[in-house]
Amino acid sequence: MEFSNCKEEDKSETVGKTEKPQSRPEARGRAVFQPAWENGQLVAVTNTVLQYTYPLKLLLPQNVSKTKTCQWLYVITFGGGLVAGDNIQLDIDLAEDCTVVVTTQASTKVFHSVDNLVTRQTVQAKVGAGSLLVLLPDPVVCYKDAAYRQEQVFHLNQSSSLVLLDWYTSGRMARGECWEFQSYHSTNSIYLDNKLVFRDVVCLQDTPLLPVHQAMAQYNVVGMCVLIGPALSDLYKKLLNELGRSKPYGYKYKKEVVLSISPLRFEKEEEEIHGAVVRVMAYTTTQVFTEMERILQDLYPRLGGNPFENKY
Repeated sequence: MEFSNCKEEDKSETVGKTEKPQSRPEARGRAVFQPAWENGQLVAVTNTVLQYTYPLKLLLPQNVSKTKTCQWLYVITFGGGLVAGDNIQLDIDLAEDCTVVVTTQASTKVFHSVDNLVTRQTVQAKVGAGSLLVLLPDPVVCYKDAAYRQEQVFHLNQSSSLVLLDWYTSGRMARGECWEFQSYHSTNSIYLDNKLVFRDVVCLQDTPLLPVHQAMAQYNVVGMCVLIGPALSDLYKKLLNELGRSKPYGYKYKKEVVLSISPLRFEKEEEEIHGAVVRVMAYTTTQVFTEMERILQDLYPRLGGNPFENKY
């Protein structure tokens, strides 16, 4: 993980020698959101652009959120998952004073690699002044022999806010798969006024000395949740106090679920920008769903509902 001293020009990739570039055309999607005002009051958030190409599909259910000032966007892929060589490109643009939830109907399933082709997914998001983007997808599930690369880039300004959940599992646990994919690579970058302030990179791949399944031991789910921006200040202060405080002597930790939190602090034009990063490891997806649902519950009134409801 890197902070504001990251070099923006450093875009080197660690693609395996046997991996080939994708052979399929890009599947592109774009969603743009604008505020609707009436007598100087924000009355709704509206979608003005919604475009997508196969196998990507974007849905905007009308009755999911209980408030008109928040839109929920569902990202779906036809066929039940991503096959070798798929290349998904999604652009999300929030104007000022918008609240948008981006989620999925089910986990992102990545099928096995064929001819060493890599499955790719890229998200580019711009969050306007006073806006809140809440990205809460289901986990990525890489099947045996899958090769997956993901890059997500977020552009904020000093008054915009972001909740980013990025998580993945060991594979099809019901079929006994346990970290048997070829490779998993995920990069998350956050820019504040075009300056890189946060970057997190995860690269999982077997090595001759240490296979992934051995390094992960009994844990099947790993995730990270980033909270950054003024709209989330009360929430991450509460979480830092709850999860970050020292435990009393003799406290018994839960082995099945491991939670940690670290603060994000950096300066921008003599202003301090704050946030927090929550990391979790667990035996099952249900355990992570339960923890994330509890951690983010203070946001549900603004979102108009619980994005985790009926997910587990």
